[in-house]
Amino acid sequence: MTTPQVTNRLADETIPQFQPELMVKLLATIDNIQHPNLVLIVSLEAKDNVTLMFAEFLKGKTKKNVELNPKCTAAFMNLGFDYWVVKGDFTHWGYEGAEYEYFNEKSLFKNNAYLGITRVGFIDIKQVFPKRKIKMKRPLLRLIKGFIKEGNSKTENPEILPSIVEKIFRAPSNLKYITFIDDDGYPLIVPTMHLLPANANQLIFTPAGFKEDLTRMKSGMFVATFAMNIEELIMYQIKGTYQGMQKYQETELGVINIEEVYCCMPPKAGDRII
Repeated sequence: MTTPQVTNRLADETIPQFQPELMVKLLATIDNIQHPNLVLIVSLEAKDNVTLMFAEFLKGKTKKNVELNPKCTAAFMNLGFDYWVVKGDFTHWGYEGAEYEYFNEKSLFKNNAYLGITRVGFIDIKQVFPKRKIKMKRPLLRLIKGFIKEGNSKTENPEILPSIVEKIFRAPSNLKYITFIDDDGYPLIVPTMHLLPANANQLIFTPAGFKEDLTRMKSGMFVATFAMNIEELIMYQIKGTYQGMQKYQETELGVINIEEVYCCMPPKAGDRII
């Protein structure tokens, strides 16, 4: 059996799989100081085999970032935990036309003044990664908790993580991701369900499941993490510096020093908390 390869276009059968509103759709961008940013974009989907599109209905960093640096990455996860990653270049905004009308007719935006769209963004696809499956391994979560309980994560850094954000990142059932700038200059989004606050100034994770992706993250890189309670749509973003891997028992654990915390929910989406 041949191994699926990275391509530069979506397969015909993949296009409709990005259409459902009931799936997780993320977009990673790069800001003016070359730091990654990761947000939920519920309108993100495929226009055709070589183009992604999304409706802008909330103002935030993403719009500024793609206008400054077109390199961006989309991630899609359906209810069956199938996962896709697509890298591309933002090209332009559309203020009218078939795509604009298409989004305005969708149930999410139709007759909703608060969520009415202002324009449509378009992304030229550059790389499509093969579909993968996200899996949660409970023993690895217990391993991380053991690491924390033994005091291995204690630091002299100030404790800055608000308790409400810590709660969202600590819940094992919540979705969690890490994004960093890959070697090709595009952000890379990696599911990291085994990600927990070690304390109020560090995050700890195992690279299980997506180790090949996470080994591309270099010590000293500034990274963004994202956690979401999918049932209540509570979302926060934590940014900080990756400290590399630490040996613990039979595995390795990644460490991120927390430096910035952001709200990802309207009406304060994008507001910095810490």
